[in-house]
Amino acid sequence: MIGSRASVSAELDAAGFCVLRNIVPAAKMGRVGAAYDRAFAAATAPDLKHARSGDSTRLSDFVTRDAEFDELYLLEPVLVACVDTIGPQFKLSSFSGRTVQPGAAAQGLHVDVQLDEDAWPLLGFILMVDEFREDNGATRFVPGSHLAESTIDHQGNQRPDDGAHVLACGEPGSVIVYFGSTWHGYSANRSGNPRRSIQGAYIPRSGTAAVQWGSRLSPEALGRLSRSARRVLAVD
Repeated sequence: MIGSRASVSAELDAAGFCVLRNIVPAAKMGRVGAAYDRAFAAATAPDLKHARSGDSTRLSDFVTRDAEFDELYLLEPVLVACVDTIGPQFKLSSFSGRTVQPGAAAQGLHVDVQLDEDAWPLLGFILMVDEFREDNGATRFVPGSHLAESTIDHQGNQRPDDGAHVLACGEPGSVIVYFGSTWHGYSANRSGNPRRSIQGAYIPRSGTAAVQWGSRLSPEALGRLSRSARRVLAVD
């Protein structure tokens, strides 16, 4: 269930994150999950990266991987949240897949962007390919921590962990939207299965993107882009 535009905006402003529930239909998510597995199976370094700890595996550039992913960075409720938080001039900075492996320890709390960077404000999103649960590495957030960023002197993107977090749980097809300055990180995966997600971020159109899509897109991928996609990728 998706809240009203006003309620989503209010929750983002207060907590720094919001869960938009079941916005991608189950039938679509079945195809997305299969495409996700194919993409990871075919990928190699440097796009495919394994954490040194072995706790997670990440694959960059989901824009060019499979047509099943094309709609996932154009979800209307997420783009509306972009307009409300960044303004009408925004673009996609990153779009990738991450698998949190069984037995993974909790990731350290961090922010994705600092207030003095040209990629601020950043609106991140995480699509739940698998159910996010308390036992399988659901992302944890410190509610309201984005409001304190301007008053605390931090070096780097890591943040202290005092246990004051909540878990963002939901069914496959749900999407977390969050400010990149909200303290967050995935929790421990105590289940026996990997936990998959597709995640990305939007930034001001004038900011420096993590991926320069124009240099990555193949002629085939470029040819299938809709007008909306070209605008969001800033390749028009």
